[in-house]
Amino acid sequence: MIATTNERPMCPACKHRMALARISPGERGFEVRTFECSTCGRTEKLSLSVDPMKTDAVGWLASELKPPN
Repeated sequence: MIATTNERPMCPACKHRMALARISPGERGFEVRTFECSTCGRTEKLSLSVDPMKTDAVGWLASELKPPN
């Protein structure tokens, strides 16, 4: 498990730093981050909790949602 959302994990196979490949929505309050190792090609998925007040959803909560033109 990684301590912060900005930290990249080490590859469990070759011990090199993995790169963030994609972020997908997970269960409510979570997102799934997929990391790939450029050295050996291994992928790892981690589920991280997300603070909804620190995401793009804040605009919706602040009534910035506008009808289409």
